[in-house]
Amino acid sequence: MRLGLVEKGSYINKDYPDLTGYRLEVNGYLYDFSQILTETRRRVEQLWQIECPADLLRHRLHFSEQRYFNRMVRNDHYGIFNRHTGAHVCLGLVDEAATVNLVIHEIAHEMHSRQGYYELSDEYVQEGLAIMTEQEFGRRSFDFNPHFTAQQMIDQLLELPDFGSLPFLARWEILSKVGGIVQLSYLINRYTDDHEGGYLRDWLDRHCSGPDEARHLANALAQTSQFYALYNRRLLLRRFVQLGGYGYLNRNQVHFIVRALLQLRELDKRYPDQSLSDLMEQAFSHL
Repeated sequence: MRLGLVEKGSYINKDYPDLTGYRLEVNGYLYDFSQILTETRRRVEQLWQIECPADLLRHRLHFSEQRYFNRMVRNDHYGIFNRHTGAHVCLGLVDEAATVNLVIHEIAHEMHSRQGYYELSDEYVQEGLAIMTEQEFGRRSFDFNPHFTAQQMIDQLLELPDFGSLPFLARWEILSKVGGIVQLSYLINRYTDDHEGGYLRDWLDRHCSGPDEARHLANALAQTSQFYALYNRRLLLRRFVQLGGYGYLNRNQVHFIVRALLQLRELDKRYPDQSLSDLMEQAFSHL
């Protein structure tokens, strides 16, 4: 456990076997590390249903006062995770209670890494998983990416009862294995469709000759809707299942539908002020 300090203008990195009993004041905030570590240990055991690994707090959790931390990170981040050294949390930006939330956010990255999936996922999934973990104890809003988009997508998932009603560990197991933002969008679409009655699932079963074609179309839907709000996702899925006149789709028909979805994505970028309903009519008019 390392503590980054600025003393008499010098930047000092101190190693501690344990910060229990240590107190520090930064920017007017008082931090009692006994309380921080005890609460962190309790949260790890509550969330992941395991005994908190001793090396997690001793060797993979570090703190720095703000001036020291700003030497490592140029942007206004409250914490960072490094897969080689662990979780690093900034002191002096928020009070002790809020800092414990910062700690569990960075610890979530560590747990994701220990699970073996952290490096297999993109930054949106990495941050989404950490944000979902932090939001078990309090909400922090983000105005920068990938955090902003990740939080929006997590909020959408949590709004859908089939996912949001699951206990934390079940949600963690699902999300931790997602590879990237398109897969995350695919997951939101799937839960949205289940909540709407499974019309997309039925449409794909009815018109696709096999799982490969169905997956290809579902992935195209996910790619097009990856930055959509939940309301617009519903609009897209409802409009998509109205595509008619097909029996089993052949390869060319699948290609035409995928191309129409990609066209919709481009139209949405080009005409952000135009309604999605109008853009869908343009993209799907020839199908």
